[in-house]
Amino acid sequence: MAERNTKERKLIALMLNDLASSMGHDDLSQAEDEVKALSDEEIDRTLASRLDLPYPTDEETLDAALLHVEEPETHSGSPGNLTAAPDMSHEPGPGEHRD
Repeated sequence: MAERNTKERKLIALMLNDLASSMGHDDLSQAEDEVKALSDEEIDRTLASRLDLPYPTDEETLDAALLHVEEPETHSGSPGNLTAAPDMSHEPGPGEHRD
């Protein structure tokens, strides 16, 4: 069963696929907030609709469909982190310094 966080990211990815060229950073932040405010049922219903699945659908079918939703690369380079903040969770590379 996909975790709520995964479902949120995939729903946002679907939204971005439709609107990416017209969405600014503020729009993206608002979309993230709106998705996070949805109930689990609303997320499942919306994902099922966007993925052309019947609702209700079993978790296994939904999980399989979610595997085919590609999440966009972000400024930090990792899917699911849709902020413009750099990813500071790695060890410093060549030329990077540690404070």
